[in-house]
Amino acid sequence: MFDPNRTELYVIDFQEKLLAAMPEGSGDGERDAAQKAVENLLFAAGELEIPVTVTEQYRKGLGATVPSLVLPPGSVRVDKMAFSAVREPGFALPRRPEVLIVGMEAHICVALTVLDLLARGTVVHVVADGCLSRRAADRARGLGLCAAKGAQIVSSETVLFGMIERAGTPLFREISRRIR
Repeated sequence: MFDPNRTELYVIDFQEKLLAAMPEGSGDGERDAAQKAVENLLFAAGELEIPVTVTEQYRKGLGATVPSLVLPPGSVRVDKMAFSAVREPGFALPRRPEVLIVGMEAHICVALTVLDLLARGTVVHVVADGCLSRRAADRARGLGLCAAKGAQIVSSETVLFGMIERAGTPLFREISRRIR
């Protein structure tokens, strides 16, 4: 599970204006927690040479990808108007059999992309703490739909530690520092 050589990371529409519209959340700062989860996954993707695709929905209106998200070298950006990234003409289907997916909004662009990937036989892991919607009920419905159709709903920490497999390495220490 979470073999870096079999996995790609999709960051769906994690854009400036969309992020500003997301709820802060109660207690742990849901918006900040999601941003941190995505930052950590991008860091690990860079270290483990996992291909990254970033989409931007209607960039003119919703802005660019959040500037704090440091994309690894070779990351692919796709401008899109289709809600499912898979249905965007410039989007390349995964080259690897498994996809990790994070983004906004969980019940629209994330869910519709997941459903299209599943229909094509891709194994999809939706990183729940890296997904947001403007309303908590919509986020829950989006994640529930993904799970009902066969996606695995996981946490960023499960993915991060699953990919590095063991403690005691420099990468383990850096990831441990980042999640504190």
